[in-house]
Amino acid sequence: MPVYSYKAITPQGVAKEGVLDAASEAKAAENLHAQGLMPISISVGKADAGTGKAASAGKKSAKLFASKAVSQPDIMALTQQMSTMLRAGLPLDRALGILLEISDKQPVIELVQAIQNNVRSGKRFADSLEESGKFTRFYVNMVRAGEAGGSIDDALARLVDYMTRAKELRGTVISALIYPAILAFVAVVSIFALLTFVVPQFSSMFADMGAELPTITKVVMGTSATLQHYWWAVLLGFLLILVLVQYILSNEKARSRLDRSMLSWPIVGDLIGKIETARFSRSLGTLLHNGVPLLGALKMAKNTVSNRVMAAAVEESADSLKQGESLTCTLLSKGVFPPYALHMLRVGEETGRMEDLLREVADIYDDEVKTSVKQMLALLEPLLIMIMAIAILLIIGSVLLPMINMADLVN
Repeated sequence: MPVYSYKAITPQGVAKEGVLDAASEAKAAENLHAQGLMPISISVGKADAGTGKAASAGKKSAKLFASKAVSQPDIMALTQQMSTMLRAGLPLDRALGILLEISDKQPVIELVQAIQNNVRSGKRFADSLEESGKFTRFYVNMVRAGEAGGSIDDALARLVDYMTRAKELRGTVISALIYPAILAFVAVVSIFALLTFVVPQFSSMFADMGAELPTITKVVMGTSATLQHYWWAVLLGFLLILVLVQYILSNEKARSRLDRSMLSWPIVGDLIGKIETARFSRSLGTLLHNGVPLLGALKMAKNTVSNRVMAAAVEESADSLKQGESLTCTLLSKGVFPPYALHMLRVGEETGRMEDLLREVADIYDDEVKTSVKQMLALLEPLLIMIMAIAILLIIGSVLLPMINMADLVN
């Protein structure tokens, strides 16, 4: 039976850590509730089989290799734990104190300590988060809206849901690209190895033969010689490409042109549009549900859209909204968001259920992104394999062809 390590709070508000045996994580949570404990975090772990000294050594080792900065998973864990404790009725200061007790990463402890000191000095929770510099403007404004409405716990719960879904969407895309990236890397390394180590072995032999070589063999031999003698030029060209990419990403005008171009690319453009639409819809719906006015929510949701052209369309729609124009009409005129999503948004405007329909649109496009990624992989993987196979066959064929011609002449 799996062993789970947990962090929980007793009915008296005291933090407690330990391990227990359970069939699943859900069962572990049930067992903790049965003991009167409120679980903060549960993860698969092993009980310390050795002495306390060994456990202490393990903790020291963990600290040695621990990250020196507060990561996004740390922020997500803090948000989840804060939400759980506040919804259980603990006051904010006590919840922060418990976070200090159960946190085992020094950067996280320092962050929580700074927030707690600011809260105790009379500052609002959202202002303390903003002053720390570790939380996004979107995050801070969500908490600020929750404070104004007296429901910080609900705001944090919404943030946990938003971050979880955003992480799943990002993870879907990244994990889908890992295998093609490895495949492409193996293809490049294999072709490079053939051209620099295998083909040169035959070059001297063909030169001694003095026979006329086929065109394909000359091309492959020339490429091999270029890689051998001018490898520095190839490396320099690669570095120049990296510099060009860096320039495009850092230059606002160049990045905007690239973003506009990418939206029209086959397959990729459609996928980018769906990803950005899901991200924008979920962030805007979450902000509206938390009580943020539409105009302010649009300006904040714009910052979650990474495509410059689509973000500019959202900003222009916010400006048009100030002048009394329809949000969806402005976005439709830009032609960068999927029409279905905008028609759903128009229905939300007309019925007053915009936040619900936005979250529904986000769920729909999350599913469509997963489907599109699968379809893209179904096309990309065999395409990469075919390109690699053709390239290797051409190299091997270019070497074998002169040898076959020689054998025919001898016969």
